[in-house]
Amino acid sequence: MNKKTMTAYALLCSFCVLLTSCGKKEDERDSYIAVYEEFTEPTETVTEAETTAPVTYAPLTEDNGYLSDVLIIGDGECGKAVSCGLLTADSVISVQGAKPENILSAEIDGKTVRDIIKASDKHYVYLMFTEKELLDSTSSDIYGYDVFTLGEEIRELLPESMVIPLSVLPINENIDIAEYNDSLHMWVRSSPDEYLIYKDVSFVCGNKGDLFDEYADADGGVSSEGWNELLRYIDIDRFYNDMTEDTKSYDGLTAERPEYTVTEGKVAYLTFDDGPSKYTPQILEILRENDIKATFFITGWCIEGKENILKQVAEEGHTIGLHSWSHDYETIYASKKSWLEDFGRVYNKVYAVTGQKPWCFRFPGGSYNNYNRDTADGIISEMESRGFAYYDWNAATADASTSATYDSCLENIYDSINADHEVVLMHDSLELTPEYLQDVIDYIRGQGYSFETVDTADEVKF
Repeated sequence: MNKKTMTAYALLCSFCVLLTSCGKKEDERDSYIAVYEEFTEPTETVTEAETTAPVTYAPLTEDNGYLSDVLIIGDGECGKAVSCGLLTADSVISVQGAKPENILSAEIDGKTVRDIIKASDKHYVYLMFTEKELLDSTSSDIYGYDVFTLGEEIRELLPESMVIPLSVLPINENIDIAEYNDSLHMWVRSSPDEYLIYKDVSFVCGNKGDLFDEYADADGGVSSEGWNELLRYIDIDRFYNDMTEDTKSYDGLTAERPEYTVTEGKVAYLTFDDGPSKYTPQILEILRENDIKATFFITGWCIEGKENILKQVAEEGHTIGLHSWSHDYETIYASKKSWLEDFGRVYNKVYAVTGQKPWCFRFPGGSYNNYNRDTADGIISEMESRGFAYYDWNAATADASTSATYDSCLENIYDSINADHEVVLMHDSLELTPEYLQDVIDYIRGQGYSFETVDTADEVKF
């Protein structure tokens, strides 16, 4: 292995949750007091939308500018995009039975795939290896590594292009596609190359190794209707825009908070960080049963494969705020530029999925913490000048603490609910949260509070 590969392998094998402490600002800002331990990033990467229906998109049209700049590389399954008339032959390199490690040496019309790729002028290269034979003979760990390595090689061949490994499609009931997709996701995330990006599209046409009936062909693969859904989804997803030079000016990264009136009396604002996740639908159900609207601060990388869940949050009337793309403290707080680049990604992604332009956000770790001593004031000034409002919290269950339990979360709420207006911090990325949520709601309601979203709340800041 080369040095980069060894580093990636070490990262994958030792991948664990990095803990950090959230901070609280004092007058001189030279002392930072930990209020609870928070996961640097959510720990689960399940890619299923459990309570939502299949996505449907309008048919593709011939004058589609984005898809003309796409190259799809993979095994025989991707060739169907050409055979069903949705893409032209120059947009797909498909080799029946190809494995990631040998596709570059395969020959098509007397030319190697490597030479065909080098001569390509496409700027968005998608990799898809999903044939049953490959998956039946390859473990998830090896699969993820092999596709990741191919992505690195293609980035060297096309240094000006973005390479996007796609998830396994749900056409093989004999394997757990989540294991394969998690492996690929983690390998790609281990790379520092910002133009090598994992994309989960498995949810578009099925779940858990099962295609939706309307998207399956007679051979158990993806039908032309299913391919239309996949390609249309790729078309409307604006992920690639996040890395283009046009967005790095951040001219469009602005917000305008709607007019509001703060409700008199005792009001609690339930807020959830780090989602969407597989636990978010359970939380939505509890909120629905209690007729409560809450605020969800979204972490961008968690959206992959959970677009339907994010849309459900929006469609059920909850407020969507932003919580960074990467949740990587050292990266986002390195400079104002680093913060804006990261923030722009989650802003664009949420807008692409929901059609909403969020106006509020929450800093990972809170507005003042041990990672942003030198940059917090500049970032805050920049964001406020763009019209964004940010929320810290004045009550918390501390559910993201490494020592959190059902009882400790309730005790923390008992101890922290005492002001007229309480912004309550929780996480919808944790299995523990839906277990205690109903009791938290009952306790807060029993103290005489009503529930609203932060749309009607003054900003709570450390």
